[in-house]
Amino acid sequence: MGKGDILDYLRKSKHIWIIPAYAVFYMISFMLVEKISTETHLIHSFVDDLIPFCEYFIIPYVLWFLVVLGSVMYFALGSPSKKEYYQYMATLGVGMTLFLVISFVYPNGQNLRPELTGEGPFIQAVQLLYQTDTPTNIFPSIHVFNAVACCVAFLNNKKCRQNKLFTAGNIVLTVSIVLSTMFLKQHSVEDVVTALILNVICYQVFYRIIPENMQKFEQMLTRKELCTVPNLLNAGRLVLALVFMAMIERYRLIGEKSLLAVLLLAIIAADILAGRLVRKPGQISEAGRLPELLADRVCQFVILSCLIPKYSLAKMLLVLFFIKESYTVVLGWRVILYANKEAQAPWYETLNKTVFYIVALILFAGTGIPASTAGILIGACGICMMTAFVINIEEIRAAEEKFRHSLGEKVPERIG
Repeated sequence: MGKGDILDYLRKSKHIWIIPAYAVFYMISFMLVEKISTETHLIHSFVDDLIPFCEYFIIPYVLWFLVVLGSVMYFALGSPSKKEYYQYMATLGVGMTLFLVISFVYPNGQNLRPELTGEGPFIQAVQLLYQTDTPTNIFPSIHVFNAVACCVAFLNNKKCRQNKLFTAGNIVLTVSIVLSTMFLKQHSVEDVVTALILNVICYQVFYRIIPENMQKFEQMLTRKELCTVPNLLNAGRLVLALVFMAMIERYRLIGEKSLLAVLLLAIIAADILAGRLVRKPGQISEAGRLPELLADRVCQFVILSCLIPKYSLAKMLLVLFFIKESYTVVLGWRVILYANKEAQAPWYETLNKTVFYIVALILFAGTGIPASTAGILIGACGICMMTAFVINIEEIRAAEEKFRHSLGEKVPERIG
């Protein structure tokens, strides 16, 4: 191959440079997070105590490295479909980036590892693994997430799917890798379940929603549509929410009432300003709804997560929040995507968000709040959230029915 052929190959393979570029970013970020010493949140489930240690699972655990490397090389160099390459890379990139963010704002670890005895080669291999891999920053399990993402990518590849033996081996190996993380006591069941949920979300987004609505996304994902003031404000809200969580979970500043109040007020102010600007002439955009909805959900999730250590009732509210938002994502994504971009957010979602922020501000910034009062405030949030959920169910059902009967029409009501 001559010099000209090499240059021509590199020009045609620009997409491959995503891999080394992101790998460098990920490794540097991961090492920095690992080096920042802080108290970790121990992740543990009673199910972990029921799972025995088994050193033989070191085999599929180590094979994970070959599986991920081989799959990346195949979709980068061996598969003719760039679409499948980008779907796989996007899935890995989103999962691994979220892992880095979670590891920074919510330092975590586990104490599941047993005292190893014996001289067998498998025990020695596990001992080497324990020495080189610290039991910190484990949530969600990247081992599980990447293994399942690889399996899904191969199952969606026509050439690989036609080979029944390869498909069966792929599934068996993936299941073995997932089990190995728990039987080697490298991860808690919670790490594994969270990684699987994240896989489901990424599959829905990159393998179903985006491909089925490619024309819509091409209209939305332009510089003009993305770089608006409301979108920048919503991005700022996301950053402020992560800073808020880091202040509490990483730096233990739960007692810094004034600082937390300032951050919360900044989040609320950015929300109000973005809401006022998003539907003004020159600021309305097709892509404006998604950053707004994402910022709303992330902010509420972060605040609820930070309330749980102090108020146990917040756990129930967080469960309700997950059910509500999961329903909206699974069944109402098309309604959100094709909603009228000029429509106002529905009153019940505005009420729900307003009450939520007022209660959060009182609980984080207030002093000497009795437990009974805090329970009433959290209960009020729960009532507003449940009300919004019930109304949302009916509106999504009606809008979906109308959408199916008039494919291509915009749904007139905005599901917020």
